[in-house]
Amino acid sequence: MRKYLYLVHDLLCIAAALLVALYLRHGFPLIQEFSGPHDLRLLMVVTVATSLVVLPLMRTHSSIWRFTSMSELVDIMIAVAVVVLITNSSLFLISRLAMMPRSVPPMQWALAVAAMSASRLLVRQLLRPAGAKGRHLKALKQHVIVVGAGHTAELYLQFIKRIVQHPVMVEGFVDSDPERTGRMFQKHRILGTPTELPQIIEQFLVHGIHIRQIVLAQLIEELPAKERRLLQQMKDVGTIDIVHFAQHMGPQVQPDTIPDAQDYYHLATTLAQQVYEKPTGLYPRIKRAFDVLAAMLLIVVFSPLLLLTWLIVALDVGLPVIFWQQRPGLFGKPFRLYKFRTMRKAGRKQGEDRLSHKSGDRRRTSAVGRILRGLRFDELPQLFHIIAGTMSFVGPRPLLPEDQPSNGQTRLSVRPGVTGWAQIHGGDALSPEDKLILDIWYIRHLSLWLDVRILFRTLLVVLKADMRKAHVIEQTRESMRKGVSGT
Repeated sequence: MRKYLYLVHDLLCIAAALLVALYLRHGFPLIQEFSGPHDLRLLMVVTVATSLVVLPLMRTHSSIWRFTSMSELVDIMIAVAVVVLITNSSLFLISRLAMMPRSVPPMQWALAVAAMSASRLLVRQLLRPAGAKGRHLKALKQHVIVVGAGHTAELYLQFIKRIVQHPVMVEGFVDSDPERTGRMFQKHRILGTPTELPQIIEQFLVHGIHIRQIVLAQLIEELPAKERRLLQQMKDVGTIDIVHFAQHMGPQVQPDTIPDAQDYYHLATTLAQQVYEKPTGLYPRIKRAFDVLAAMLLIVVFSPLLLLTWLIVALDVGLPVIFWQQRPGLFGKPFRLYKFRTMRKAGRKQGEDRLSHKSGDRRRTSAVGRILRGLRFDELPQLFHIIAGTMSFVGPRPLLPEDQPSNGQTRLSVRPGVTGWAQIHGGDALSPEDKLILDIWYIRHLSLWLDVRILFRTLLVVLKADMRKAHVIEQTRESMRKGVSGT
């Protein structure tokens, strides 16, 4: 419930920013130079409607304000920019922006970002936990030296400031880069390199400070061999505790279990063991630029359709309007695939297998939902995936992990697509093995002409509903076996 209050707060910030921007531009009253009050109402309605689509999609209202991070503030900047862009694009289609002075959109963006960010930062400041206090704790201070002056060390300082209950005194840092010696890191002095630790500890002892702990804010494997041996010797003596902070921050995975991204191009499958090749030529390298430009253009052109679809889904199946599933993307990296909802909520019953549950999807899909899915309007949010780089217009369709064909890692070597060669030859009616055949064929023959052909055929599929051609699949299977181009 609270996150919806946050959403209302953000909507009010964007609406108020618009009014303030108009006031700064026109003076009082707001419609002094406007063509009429109906223009102001139209502008406000489009702004609020656009915000109701973009903000939930980008989940700016779902963060916990007391832990607001810089990345979340950047997301706010992007979300408000998208709202302003779509709003003004829609108004341009309606009235050629006759009602909107050019200075208002950037002013609205700046004011809305400032208001939304300030609210979060204020809450973060007010709810900031107090550090350990009390004079009786001073005698319990633990004096430490930190190895490594980087992002992990910065995180460690925040950790002992906000989490650790007993006081910790960081007396300084040591870093493998000798040029950093004498410089300051987070108000702490870099005392030297790790090889100088015995002398540094001895100097503190002269001043009556006993260093009891050395904290490694970087993986010990990243240190030179001489420094590793010295730390191991200090640990063996037993007078100083070595804490591997960087190593224990998260789950550890053996490096040889992580496949290199490029290795996916060489993973063998039953069909492609002999004939599969990495996409070559100029087009695969510039395809990303075409995708981004086309997606940005379509978002502007289809912005009224996005708003209308959002409203229809909200009235038909209710909130939330957006449905997501985590699917493997490029090189198997998981990402969230977003769609407009077309089915009413229903959880899988205990003991019910996935196929039985999936067969009930048709019963839960409303009549309006079937129309939206038939016209592919439920796929419109994936235009934002294309801009983000997780998808392309054309490529192998992203499947759920359980729907992935066996030995099908090869199809993950390119970005998944909104449509693809397999989609225009049957889509869901195909078996996983048939999809794999067609997807590998597409990857091997990737070209601008083929993508244009697939996009054109996709329009025909939408109109004709079913274009499955068994002979195309058989021909592709045969050409894959023989290594002959063609369909």
